[in-house]
Amino acid sequence: MLQKWHELRRSEEGQTLVLAAIFGLILMLCVLCTVNLGRAVYDKVQLQAAADSAAYSEAAVEARVMNLTAYTNRAMVVHYASAMAMTSYLTWLHFMWTFVKPILTVLKFIPVINTVATAVDQILQTLITVMDWAIVILIPALSANNVFLWGVQEGAWLSTWARLGKSISPEAHSGDSAAHPYHPIWPEMIPAMNAVVFSQTRGQMTVPQATLQTGRLLLNNSQPEIQEARLHMVEIANSARTPWVAYGDNYPSKKFLTISPAARHFFFGINIGIGSLGIGNVGRTELGTFPPGGSAASSKTYGQIWSGQRFQGLAKLGICPACLKGRLNIFNLVAVDDLLGNPSSPRLEQYYVLWRPPKLIEKAIPGLGKALDKVANSVKTMLPKGQRLFAISPYVYFVPNAHVNSRLGMFGPNGNFNQPDVLVGLAKQGIDYDREAGAAKYYGHRFTWNGRGAGTGTVDMGYTDKDWPTIPGLPRQLTHRGLSAFSAAQVYYHRPGEWREQPNFFNPLWGARLMPVMESNVLQRLALGKVQILKNLVMH
Repeated sequence: MLQKWHELRRSEEGQTLVLAAIFGLILMLCVLCTVNLGRAVYDKVQLQAAADSAAYSEAAVEARVMNLTAYTNRAMVVHYASAMAMTSYLTWLHFMWTFVKPILTVLKFIPVINTVATAVDQILQTLITVMDWAIVILIPALSANNVFLWGVQEGAWLSTWARLGKSISPEAHSGDSAAHPYHPIWPEMIPAMNAVVFSQTRGQMTVPQATLQTGRLLLNNSQPEIQEARLHMVEIANSARTPWVAYGDNYPSKKFLTISPAARHFFFGINIGIGSLGIGNVGRTELGTFPPGGSAASSKTYGQIWSGQRFQGLAKLGICPACLKGRLNIFNLVAVDDLLGNPSSPRLEQYYVLWRPPKLIEKAIPGLGKALDKVANSVKTMLPKGQRLFAISPYVYFVPNAHVNSRLGMFGPNGNFNQPDVLVGLAKQGIDYDREAGAAKYYGHRFTWNGRGAGTGTVDMGYTDKDWPTIPGLPRQLTHRGLSAFSAAQVYYHRPGEWREQPNFFNPLWGARLMPVMESNVLQRLALGKVQILKNLVMH
């Protein structure tokens, strides 16, 4: 027995089994760590994808609102152009009626054609009356329609602004579940700044403030930004006119292209050696605005459409290229048709001005003076009837800003040329990570080995309160206990082929894209990149 005992003591068999047991535990722990690390990487990727999706979705909503604003602003421009077109047709009709009426009066005394002349006279008078009252109704309707479109704009902006101020709901992102949703990081601070950055594209800290600001357009407020916005709308509306409305029939050069008296713009003349004599029409219709300063009941607070026709006689003299040149208006008949009371004298909705040449010229041309007298006496009976109310309505306009970087705080202007962006932070809490579905009964990522006589071992890979960084001196912990991910998305303006075009709310060219987090207006204004621990949290 003793011999067998000594042999057993000297035997080296079985020591590999002991080493295998020890290294098996170590290998098991390594495998578990690898699996745990892979799972953490997968969860991090899913969390980052959810943050990117949420940020892009919110930026896309903002882009849609801005494109809606552009479409409605363009509709307003079309309405202004339509109002100018109707006014130009009416001005031209009344202007031509000034010349047709005397001809029909003379034809009524001719026995053969007096019946036809009377019928034509009645038809034309009925047509003019119908057009007068039709435009009396249509012009205010277009103005009211523009005010309605402004209300649609403000409604869209207010609803989007209110949504940005709320925390992201679980339905706004993907990758989580109803039982274990992702949690928004700083759910009050980040959404509030998202809403501020969105509002700052209109120059105000909140959208309700911007709504009140744009409402001052109707009252012609004297603020520089209000005047600039009104002038922008006026210039864009004038650029949308057709050539006939703007200055006559196809007028690309200094020479008139037609001698037809029915054209708004024509000239017919004869050469007399050293010069020329001729007659012609000049027409123009445009939208304008009065200077600020009037009260709410004053016509100076409203916009205006001026539509004018001028019948003129011209004498041109040119003896040699460098000697004597000149141009003399023999006479002018100007018809101006205003939608509201004209601020200059005489204060009428419509008026005619007849410029008389010097008496010497009237005597030199036989019958000219008497003809001009008859025209002056007859034109007053041929003015358009009815007061046509019109106003430049408010609209949502973009406030440009050339800054590249944003300033700190709620009131600082945006960077990135005032193009807005959104910041999203999502976290997967540690308690959720430790209590995954299917592993809850095992208490998450805690693993135990029992080797009985060889000993036991336990490793807990779950999160505890000691695993998250804290800032000394602060009463609450700023970071979430678990995985976190930040993402930023920008609403940008771009015309294909022309990247230098300034952002505006007249062209629907707004889109959404992801952007570097550190370049976000929201992050810069919250100063999250200034504190190193917060910067590490955002960038990790």
